[in-house]
Amino acid sequence: MTAVSKAEIRDRNLQMLNRIRARDPQSHREGYYALRVLTVAGRTSGEPRTVPIALMQLDGIQYVCSPDRRRDWVRNLLAAGRCTVEPDEHELRDALLVEDASGAAAVAGYLGRLPRVSDEWPFPGDAPPEQVLPFMGQIAVFQLCVPA
Repeated sequence: MTAVSKAEIRDRNLQMLNRIRARDPQSHREGYYALRVLTVAGRTSGEPRTVPIALMQLDGIQYVCSPDRRRDWVRNLLAAGRCTVEPDEHELRDALLVEDASGAAAVAGYLGRLPRVSDEWPFPGDAPPEQVLPFMGQIAVFQLCVPA
């Protein structure tokens, strides 16, 4: 994999944010992902940080996943514990880090729905949950739920 600069990542994210916001929202469907916009407070600045995400729904629970816990949005979400998701009706969500079989199943389900194999993950794109599970401390999977 070739190194990508932060500027290139910002440009790609901005293009994707514009694309998501310009279209009608994708429906949430069991076993599929829907593209959304996640906003979380910056862990240092407190300023809102917005990223495009894929919201995976599995067993009626919604998850967001990242192949690397060191990504800024992941570190911000770990610090804040809450985010907003647009354009969903429940704007504020609690974000709970999951490191168990349910999180591994969400990642495997998400990767299985991608139109192409992603090389960003530390395991093959067609990995079953059992193969994902040993990497749960390295990747990030958050369950998003409406605050009680």
